[in-house]
Amino acid sequence: MLLIISSLPKIAIGEISSTESQNEPPSLGNFALPTSQQPGPFFSFGQSLIDKNQIQFYVSPNYLYYKNENYLTISPSMVYGLSNKASFLVTVPAAANYVNETSRSNGLGDTYFQGEFAFYEYSNFRYADQITFVGGLTAPTGSVNKDPSTGYGSLSYFLGGTYNRMSVDWLGIASTGLNVITKHHGMKLGNQYLYQMGLGRNIKSKTGKYIFFGLVEVNGIYTGKDKFIGDVDPNSGGNLVNIIPSLWFSTKKLFFQLGVALPIIQTLNGEQNKIHYNPVATAGITFD
Repeated sequence: MLLIISSLPKIAIGEISSTESQNEPPSLGNFALPTSQQPGPFFSFGQSLIDKNQIQFYVSPNYLYYKNENYLTISPSMVYGLSNKASFLVTVPAAANYVNETSRSNGLGDTYFQGEFAFYEYSNFRYADQITFVGGLTAPTGSVNKDPSTGYGSLSYFLGGTYNRMSVDWLGIASTGLNVITKHHGMKLGNQYLYQMGLGRNIKSKTGKYIFFGLVEVNGIYTGKDKFIGDVDPNSGGNLVNIIPSLWFSTKKLFFQLGVALPIIQTLNGEQNKIHYNPVATAGITFD
């Protein structure tokens, strides 16, 4: 009888531990590292949440190539964890080399500020779900007078939402948003509507050491026509859809991602130059 009684607390403790472990996936695959080092979207916006008081710094070179035009942008960014469910992001892009048929320019681009909050989270032993709200503001620190221009010349506002489900082996993402660009000297650039999705697979990982991961995103952006003092520009706006394969590698502190956006749909209004390809890379570090 004493043996049975003395074993009861151990059984209860074991049941509690088992219940707790079922509330979140195991530390394997995509969960082999802390939240800040786990894979996420590449071209898609949002899902930039890290732990409270953590800071991430990363830089993203972006090369956009058209026929007779190319644009190299280098964008340093910083993310700060306001809490485990909220973050603040600042991106300061630099136009390293913008070239069109007749001109060349460089300089500071428009600075982007973003806040993100996870208002829904759920996890069990198989997967973790998260839904976030994203709000952004782009300040006109670039120049609209340069040729090619390095900024919009006016404020723009962004609102969007994201969803992701991550399991040990898989990651699914979806997001949608609206970017509204304000007027500048009578010029009103078309609003931008974003629709994005992606599916990724863990390739190889080691708990507490590294994650190697592959992702394919399909990102669409519908842009309204530009207006100047009420007159519509027929050679503006349209629909662009890219497919973006990428690879992710992260360790306890460092992370890297490399991919290329390839247009699969370019339904552009009037006479507009079409994108050929758009390679992008990211390299960053996380501080606790």
